[in-house]
Amino acid sequence: MMSGFLWDELTDSYSITVVEFPREKEYVAEVFIKDKDLIWYGVKRYGYLPTKSIIFRDTYAMHCKSPRPYKPGQICDGSITAPALHLFIQLCEAINADPVGIYAQAYEDSIFTNDQISEIKRFAEWQGVEIIYDWNPSVITAVLESLHEVNYHQLANTIEEYMCHLSTLTA
Repeated sequence: MMSGFLWDELTDSYSITVVEFPREKEYVAEVFIKDKDLIWYGVKRYGYLPTKSIIFRDTYAMHCKSPRPYKPGQICDGSITAPALHLFIQLCEAINADPVGIYAQAYEDSIFTNDQISEIKRFAEWQGVEIIYDWNPSVITAVLESLHEVNYHQLANTIEEYMCHLSTLTA
């Protein structure tokens, strides 16, 4: 039997996703809890279906706090995937590149859709992500570092190659 979502809840103050793995007889909970200028983050496996209060307690006990808004180049702590991808999408918009096309070029065996882009942007903005207005070389480098931090190495390399190609066309 495959895994399945038991619950996926997003409020103004928290996001909880619980997935059941029947074969392993376990549940995995991922939670983001908003606080002033940070997100508390946790992923934990349980041998039973945890309650919301147990998930919150365990998240605070893990002490994984991530500053928000997320800024380009910020260290990876497990919670930054959506914000890092949001920065990638912002970069694509700044250079008039198609994020779906760039992603497809980087990962030919994966599908990335405009609906996923909307969902990523929504979740990253819920968490808090910096909106970039000044796209200078150091910011671009930091965005690429963010993609590397979340193991999107090929995506970072592909967008970098795309920008190099653009600069040769305009030179």
